[in-house]
Amino acid sequence: MTDHETAILGLPLFTAEMRVPRDAAIKRFALNADFLRHLLRAYPLDGLEEAQIARIKPASANLIGPDLSQRLTDAAWQIELRDGGLACLLLECQAEPDPTMPFRALHSVATLGLKLSRDPPRGYSAARVPPVLHLTLYTGRRTWSVAGADEESGEGSEPYWHWLSRVCHLLDLRRLPDPGGEQNLAVLLARLQRCEDPEALRRAAAPLQSWASDAEHAELASAFAAWITHVVLPDLGVVNVRVSDNLTEVLEMLEQEPRTWADRIRAEERAEVCAEMQRSMVAMLLEMAKLRFGGGAAERLAKLLDGITDTDRLKDIGKWLVTCESGEALLARLRRA
Repeated sequence: MTDHETAILGLPLFTAEMRVPRDAAIKRFALNADFLRHLLRAYPLDGLEEAQIARIKPASANLIGPDLSQRLTDAAWQIELRDGGLACLLLECQAEPDPTMPFRALHSVATLGLKLSRDPPRGYSAARVPPVLHLTLYTGRRTWSVAGADEESGEGSEPYWHWLSRVCHLLDLRRLPDPGGEQNLAVLLARLQRCEDPEALRRAAAPLQSWASDAEHAELASAFAAWITHVVLPDLGVVNVRVSDNLTEVLEMLEQEPRTWADRIRAEERAEVCAEMQRSMVAMLLEMAKLRFGGGAAERLAKLLDGITDTDRLKDIGKWLVTCESGEALLARLRRA
């Protein structure tokens, strides 16, 4: 927040410390008014779209209830509308589905609504306050249905998102429909979420080049650089990547290194498949030894198998297990090998 972005609605401005890279990275978008315009232009909410907006001002994310209880939301905005009215938008960023989100959203909306009722802005009254909307911005890989977590709501239960949907909204960036175009930053961010390999990421990030050196949008360029290096690349299995807040550097890296990353990811996947095969073979050998020679022989065999990763040797042990007449003979044959 810059110095001129002061608190409104009679509440002190509060910014929570962001410790988790994914949470901190997505909140940089949620706290950016330009990105919010792009988001509402591409994905208008029921009751609020970008064409209605005259001006966006930051509000306090620290919501204090009548009993002085505190409710923090990730971002809060006061929106001045072209018709002279006001609207308030509360944003919550989520990386995992949360079945309690409808209640959290309703709590936030009610807390701010009560505050506005007790201290209404000019042109409003206790009985008529600006509309308060809540938006959950979801960036996780697991599917989050519109209901929030239907599998936990119980058969026959009414999903709470349905009766809260006029004020509480959820945008799943990974699964949003793509409206097309390369100039909307919210659309580009959603495309980054859908990438399944480094080459797809390189193509999805290419349109950001026109924003990379734009001084007016330097904060957003930095946010995209952080999102790519802190979140998207680790999600794709790319580790130990050069971390940079410079979008130009990140885009250059994406042009140069996706093939190397893809080769390394494939090699790691092959190694994991091989390791899983070896674990399965060892488990099968121990089960066979237990059935044929008893639990004691299987326990001693487990100690001898510990550390053996040669698949061909494990196959040989399987043959010995069939041909040896006793557990002692099998263990002796293995010790000689």
